[in-house]
Amino acid sequence: MLKTITKEIALIVACYLTFALVKNLTDPSPVLKAVTNGWSVLRLEEALAIDFESFIQQVIGRISHSAVIITTYFYAVGMWVGLIAIAIFVFVKNRNAYIDLRRTFVISMIFGAIVFALFPLAPPRFMPGLGMTDTVTLLGLDPAPSSDSTISYNRFAAMPSLHYAWALLVMIGTFKVGGAWLKVSGFVYQALMFIAIIATANHYVLDAVAGAILLTIAIYLNRWWRNYDHKIDSWKTDQLTKFREFDQAWRRRVGGIPVPDLRQQFLSGFILRGGYAERSTLSKISSAQYPPPVANVQQSFRPELNNLSLVLN
Repeated sequence: MLKTITKEIALIVACYLTFALVKNLTDPSPVLKAVTNGWSVLRLEEALAIDFESFIQQVIGRISHSAVIITTYFYAVGMWVGLIAIAIFVFVKNRNAYIDLRRTFVISMIFGAIVFALFPLAPPRFMPGLGMTDTVTLLGLDPAPSSDSTISYNRFAAMPSLHYAWALLVMIGTFKVGGAWLKVSGFVYQALMFIAIIATANHYVLDAVAGAILLTIAIYLNRWWRNYDHKIDSWKTDQLTKFREFDQAWRRRVGGIPVPDLRQQFLSGFILRGGYAERSTLSKISSAQYPPPVANVQQSFRPELNNLSLVLN
């Protein structure tokens, strides 16, 4: 169990860090393009009569100052609390449902990074003249002004809203394995996240719609993956079997090649006598190569080294 949990944590962390690095490769502050796309989104919302961003923020502000603080903190940390809580709960209750949620989560990250690269969008808090307050920065929860981290968030990755997409994923998790009260909690959670992403001026209404569409696509791709999961596993097993067969055949082929014992051939012409290497009568080395003994050599302080032709270790 501990090995499985460690593997899952490492997999999810690696996927998210890769996602954060990739989406920030497209964040060299394309301000003009992002703001232009922002005005296009606002015009489309106005045509669809769903431009509620300023209205929702004003309603939260008029309720109380505490409502603004709670909403902002919910936006900043509520997504991770919800994702971690539902991941643990579903992992314990239903392992197959957990795998579906994890795959959907990863697929949504991949497609989200692609959209962020193709369509940089300035959030409402960066739109000049829109008049919306940046509550995240106001409460000191925005790390961007004081952080040069490579994995800090992309400020122009407004569409789709992954905050809302993953809030819907949390709700789906509660509907898969939870009881009545947990399902109600999941529904309330995604509704509060929808309000939070707009009240903090971080997303447009259309960002939430795009997040829901993105999650729907991720869910259908996960279903397709699940339908072909047994075929993918069978293919991986076949490839692994072929690799093992190839490895065994290669080892047998290499092992059958005769390798001459060079050490034995080199030492075949020598014998050891009293710790000295001397040439035998059957040595393959000619006498011209073997140095003749030197007569009347003064004895050194180490007699064992006198007349030594070859030292064998």
